[in-house]
Amino acid sequence: MIGALLKPRIHGVMSPLVRLLVRFRFQPDWFTVLGLLIGLVATAAFATGELRWGAAMILLGGVCDILDGELARQGRSETKFGALLDSTFDRYFEIFLYFGIGAYLVRQGEWAASAILFFAMSGSLMVSYVRARAEGLGEDCKIGFMQRPERLVALALGGMYGHEGLVFVLVVLAVTTNYTVIERLAYIRNKMQAPPPAATIHGS
Repeated sequence: MIGALLKPRIHGVMSPLVRLLVRFRFQPDWFTVLGLLIGLVATAAFATGELRWGAAMILLGGVCDILDGELARQGRSETKFGALLDSTFDRYFEIFLYFGIGAYLVRQGEWAASAILFFAMSGSLMVSYVRARAEGLGEDCKIGFMQRPERLVALALGGMYGHEGLVFVLVVLAVTTNYTVIERLAYIRNKMQAPPPAATIHGS
């Protein structure tokens, strides 16, 4: 939802920068790796209680995620391995974030919130897994309320609002990510059980 609304505007703003980067032969994988390194900085920021800095790093990592895709498309340098690397580093980015938030919550003695974080992280990873597994079966599966852009924006907003905001967002993610998993499973089940379209018979 957020991706569909914001990506066209963000792409329009970044298009001149992307053309410049293509001209100077910047590689998409460089921004994929940079995004993961920024994720590590965000992890450290959350772990040390610098929630707003962590939120800012999430958004900066999101910019890198957009740049690597746009560079690959506009520079005509899309590869299957690049797509795999991007997806893999995206998963690590989220895992690192949850680890940093978990370390912060443990330091604060927030054991109940730490348990909630476990379900938020599990749901987030399973949302991506169901899509990947469905695509492996030949089915497109990009539906659902809480996809990756929404998750990252939610975590960034939570961090900006401080401790209470972050815990609230984790509760929301724990519910909505697992709901999205169920939503995707139901969608794929319905697609697979749908009867094939009737063959059209053309008269002579």
